[in-house]
Amino acid sequence: MEAIKVFVAGGTGAIGSALIGQYQQWSRSTGRPLELYATCRRRPTHLEPATTWLPVDFRDSDSIAEVGKQLANKTTTLDHWICCTGYLHGEFGHPEKALKSVQGDKLAGDFAVNTVGPLLLLQECLGLLKKARLAKAVFLSAQVGSIEDNSSGGWYGYRMSKAALNMGVRCAAIECARWRQPPAIVAIHPGTTISDLSQPFTMRRKAAPQTAEQCAAQLFSRIHALEAKDSGTFQRLDGSVLPW
Repeated sequence: MEAIKVFVAGGTGAIGSALIGQYQQWSRSTGRPLELYATCRRRPTHLEPATTWLPVDFRDSDSIAEVGKQLANKTTTLDHWICCTGYLHGEFGHPEKALKSVQGDKLAGDFAVNTVGPLLLLQECLGLLKKARLAKAVFLSAQVGSIEDNSSGGWYGYRMSKAALNMGVRCAAIECARWRQPPAIVAIHPGTTISDLSQPFTMRRKAAPQTAEQCAAQLFSRIHALEAKDSGTFQRLDGSVLPW
């Protein structure tokens, strides 16, 4: 039985780690061989079994290119490509509530991690995805990146960088639809999930956010349900379509 070959960017994050677990559980229960590759900024202390770890810094194009080289040396194709990375707060600063708080360095950091890095990483993997029968490339985006859905403002860097990512996904989907075997390239809003990214902003929510395991289980099902006709869409985990 041919192995399914999966790449997860951000494999040490809450959703990425849980998604790796979903693939491994599926492989064990179905008997389907699995080749799993994942990126990390720092080598994890607890190594997931049967996962090949590749270090990357999304702010460094040479680092991203090196991931592409390493993948090309390890495999000839990729079936599923999932980018679970994202930046909302941390070393660059916190979400901007007002225009007066916007700073160039903060915006540059947001765009490097949320937009430029993921797209450059996809660029590095196109050759491997092109060889799959139905390649699936999934970017975790955010509903707050929807321009039409924005009714409250604020969070300039995060909203802008995710909106830019969505445009990149749309452009890539249109371009890659010309492949002999067209892929499914989509942006997915994972919903509010318990993680380091969301933790400071979920304390006042009336409804408890989902766990990373709950999110990953739905994300896994959505990835497997994707078809070429879905390419270029912005979806929720249940498959419903969000406005750009």
